[in-house]
Amino acid sequence: MSEMQLTEPWSTERFLRWQEGEDALHELVGGFPLKMPEGVSRRQNRLVVELIGWLGPALRGTPFAPFTRRFGMETRPGQIRRPAMGVDTVATSPEAMVATAPVAVFEFLCDPRFDFDRLRKIEDYKQAPFLRHIVCLCEDRPLAFHASRLTGAGWDGTRIEGLNASIPLAALGTNLPLREIYNGVSA
Repeated sequence: MSEMQLTEPWSTERFLRWQEGEDALHELVGGFPLKMPEGVSRRQNRLVVELIGWLGPALRGTPFAPFTRRFGMETRPGQIRRPAMGVDTVATSPEAMVATAPVAVFEFLCDPRFDFDRLRKIEDYKQAPFLRHIVCLCEDRPLAFHASRLTGAGWDGTRIEGLNASIPLAALGTNLPLREIYNGVSA
């Protein structure tokens, strides 16, 4: 993005039109475009590939479809976030740049004690009305933090650890085995 001075918040529509012409990915936070960090670690890339490789077949024949960071989601009116990966509930037009009704999002943490930016995003995700699962996976070991909201009430959080553990994704009708995600990723 050029070094322009933004003085007033952008609408979602303006942001999406502008983002179409940009190579770098941005999020719309507080009405202003925020450039996302370029690239991901080799380990995170491998975890995303494993996650997509497992979720794709697991969701086949259901109304759910996985999406990656190139596809955003509106966490609340006027705010677009880009999870590392997510699952949308309904079919979206090929031209769409935003998930219609995301039910699950996945983020990867380098170090859960110090990854404040991603943890801030979690609070934004909790505002999305359709969202039922927020999963944060550690990059360096089979450890997940899973927040779920199945009844529409509050969010319940669980720590899930170890290769033999699974993440219950009830809204998707499946359990995600950590062994499948961390397959081939050195601990």
